[in-house]
Amino acid sequence: MRENEQIKLLFHGICYENNIQAYNELYVSLCARLIHFSASIVSSFHLAEEIVSDVFLTLWQKRNDLLHVQNPVVYLYVSTKNLSLNTLQQQKRHQHHSLDDINTDILAIAPDAENGMVSAEVSQKIERAIRCLPARCQLIFRLIKQDRLSYREVAELLNISTKTVDAQLTIAVKKISQAIRFDLSDETAQTYLRIDS
Repeated sequence: MRENEQIKLLFHGICYENNIQAYNELYVSLCARLIHFSASIVSSFHLAEEIVSDVFLTLWQKRNDLLHVQNPVVYLYVSTKNLSLNTLQQQKRHQHHSLDDINTDILAIAPDAENGMVSAEVSQKIERAIRCLPARCQLIFRLIKQDRLSYREVAELLNISTKTVDAQLTIAVKKISQAIRFDLSDETAQTYLRIDS
């Protein structure tokens, strides 16, 4: 069963059956990704853990009002984004924050050597290339490549069109490919950077 289908089943169990086991499983499956995402906005893993805990607490408290939610992954990412931005605003009342202010260093997760496809050295070069991308471009690439969200989910989360997501990914893949063009064959690079919409 695909991960999104599993998450939908868990979410359904929470909202329709008040299933605490489904709630715990959903938390375990998405917690790390959401904390990482929140930390990129608030620049603190400790604060991000509190934010994600609050998001899940609210989910449990409002579970009977969430029967209409079609895509639980997007719902939880948007909730995390909104609470993260609100938390920042409360901390710094007079400063405006948006996703363009994200801390891209916190987003960094060195790409693992997927199935032995790339060496640790090439993996580090890929991470350096990702870090050189503009913040929004980097965020979009990581949400799709690392968090495995779809184009549509990322577009919904960031309030942009799927064409914008596609354009940003094209830029990201092109720049990363250029950075590693001497380290991997074109075929291996394209396989490693392949992103399914």
